[in-house]
Amino acid sequence: MFSVIYRGYIPDENEEEYRQLWSLIAGYFIESRGAYGSRLHKTKNGEMLAYSCWPDKETRDASWPGDDAPNEGLPETIKQAIIKIKTFTIEPFEEIQMDVLEDKLF
Repeated sequence: MFSVIYRGYIPDENEEEYRQLWSLIAGYFIESRGAYGSRLHKTKNGEMLAYSCWPDKETRDASWPGDDAPNEGLPETIKQAIIKIKTFTIEPFEEIQMDVLEDKLF
């Protein structure tokens, strides 16, 4: 399995809309692009961590537009959600990619 964490600081006034957009985007990649699932975490200092799981890096890379996000390969609603969600961050998201070596979350 392959996982990606996106992190960034979201102001409190944007949290609810951010969560709705995250749910829309995560749902699309689960239902239409092969993601296993996604989780959203919030740290005590207000930082958001969006965690996505994929069967492998190749599936994720083929499904996510990369640095060109959002690109023309995505539905308009998802493109607009990605654009909007990026406006909420005070600090840019840092993407962390990881190969899962062991998994106890079945």
